[in-house]
Parts: sequence; structure tokens; C-alpha cells
Amino acid sequence: MTTRNAALLTALMLSAILFMAVGLFSVDAGGHTVSSDGYGVSTSFH
Repeated sequence: MTTRNAALLTALMLSAILFMAVGLFSVDAGGHTVSSDGYGVSTSFH
């Protein structure tokens, strides 16, 4: 693997991780009664 390909793959993986983290945070911080962890498991907060 060339250095350029490794850098592109690293950037893609980091952006995917950040995208998922922002999505989960926005669901948690949105004030919704149901929060999903992305795997279909939901927890109700009262």
C-alpha cells in the first residue's frame, strides 16, 4: 500500500468514526425519550 493510499484510508476511517459519534451524540442530546445506540437497542429515559 502506498503512502497516499494509507493516508486516504486513514482520513476516511477517521471521518466515518467522527460522523457516527456526532450522530449518536445528537440523538442523545436531542431531548428525545428514546435513544438508540445504532444497533437497534433502545433505552427509554424518564
